[in-house]
Amino acid sequence: MEREEPRFRQRFVAERAEDGVRLDLALVSRFPGYSRSRLQRLVKTGFATVNGKAARPGRTLAEGDAVEVLMEVETRSYARPENLPLEILFEDAWMVVVNKPPGMTVHPGAGERRGTLANALAYRFGELSSVQGPLRPGIVHRLDRDTSGVMIVARHDDAHAMLADQFKARTVHKTYLAVVHGRVEFDADLVSLPIGRHPTRPERMAVRHDGHGRASETYYEVRERFERHSLVEVHPRTGRTHQIRVHMTALGHPLVADRVYGRQDRVLRPVIGRQALHAFRIEIRHPSTGEMLLFEAPLPEDIERLLAFLRAGGASAPESLAAEMGVEEEDAPPPPPGEDAGD
Repeated sequence: MEREEPRFRQRFVAERAEDGVRLDLALVSRFPGYSRSRLQRLVKTGFATVNGKAARPGRTLAEGDAVEVLMEVETRSYARPENLPLEILFEDAWMVVVNKPPGMTVHPGAGERRGTLANALAYRFGELSSVQGPLRPGIVHRLDRDTSGVMIVARHDDAHAMLADQFKARTVHKTYLAVVHGRVEFDADLVSLPIGRHPTRPERMAVRHDGHGRASETYYEVRERFERHSLVEVHPRTGRTHQIRVHMTALGHPLVADRVYGRQDRVLRPVIGRQALHAFRIEIRHPSTGEMLLFEAPLPEDIERLLAFLRAGGASAPESLAAEMGVEEEDAPPPPPGEDAGD
């Protein structure tokens, strides 16, 4: 008799933004560590129900539907320990704070099992919290693959629950720095636009005014203006997937080098090869003591180089300045193979 794989139960209630969305696409959005084909297999083999009844992958959800999925638990470790460079900003028995470099995926997923932050954490710290299942040990929140900066990791399940509650209650204060196209008109503004899955490209998010978007708020302040670009400090008040990138694009100011939501820029492509977004600061209460803690990650070299280039007037005289600064076309790293959902 074939041994059955162990499973763990996941439940959720379909939100307004998921009304009219296929079950398999909703699952992809909820569980990004699983491929769509794998989730479809789970549904087809009876391991997913809607309102207590078996469903097909193409079933259309309605707001309020109760979805339950029995997810597979791999018997081998997803986060195989790897000795990767890891900058630790803080650590104790409850939590770890890291400065995630650009180009590093947060946790293993479909087609990517090595080289992730979770692999590095497994090598450095061993066992972490298991609340999010075997795909995301210790991961309380995420950043996109090509977003750098501060991330919080839970050492055990009690810490995870206390940290996650703060994110859910929106009492965690996050500050990002982003370089965007164009001279942003207002010194400060609050963007309040609903965000949901793109209607025809499910790997992307979009502003949705058709009832399929979730309320999303982003406050920003302009730190510095250049001839054709701006440096902005961004404070997301909600935590939607790709929120900062979608909101800034909706304002007509996409992030520099954003391959998904931005535009190609021949001038800046040799200077920076990934979206110019950095999680600069996070303020959160310690899960044990309740003390308010503040952590900052300095700007990485590529964004510092971009700012130096723009301050020198690089966007208006690229060739001579690029030569002076030693910026060559081959300095740009290759395009990323995929996106990790996050800010």
